[in-house]
Amino acid sequence: MAMKQYENGLPLHLSNPERSAFTKMSEVEFLKMSAGDIQKLLRRKHILISNCFCQPLDFDEAGLRTLCPPWQTIEVQGVV
Repeated sequence: MAMKQYENGLPLHLSNPERSAFTKMSEVEFLKMSAGDIQKLLRRKHILISNCFCQPLDFDEAGLRTLCPPWQTIEVQGVV
């Protein structure tokens, strides 16, 4: 079944990007896109972002503090 997603021995995102469920772009390219263009693209494809310039983030208290203070209430998938 997975081999049906290959052409010429390569996955579609490499051999035929137009037919692939994925699109690949650098972080610089992604950041240049408008929110509307990103949403339009996400209706058709998953976005793989390469060449990211962010630091690794540990899933611990210190890492989570970089996202927001621990006392701040945030919305997660439409639920507060």
